[in-house]
Amino acid sequence: MAAYLKSVAVLVVVLGVLTGSQFLRRVIHDEEFQRSALRKERNAGNILFESEYRVAEAGHVFLIYSAVSCFLIALIGGSLLWGVGALHSKADKGSPSGSAP
Repeated sequence: MAAYLKSVAVLVVVLGVLTGSQFLRRVIHDEEFQRSALRKERNAGNILFESEYRVAEAGHVFLIYSAVSCFLIALIGGSLLWGVGALHSKADKGSPSGSAP
């Protein structure tokens, strides 16, 4: 069971980091947000460009929070599963294998 938990921990970390890096790549290459920010700067005070910027900003913030969440899930979830696997392996070593509770 300890080996299973540790392998699932590694899987959670790998998938979390890969997914977080994909969201981070999308944050860096968010052309819609960059275009709307440029249009807002060029046309200061225009409500149309301001509202377009706010919509693009909401999507950009969603991408940032998603990237951070994936990295935190990888860190916390992987650590938690690895720790439970380590505790389970220590419990297996301390108890006699032939005795029933």
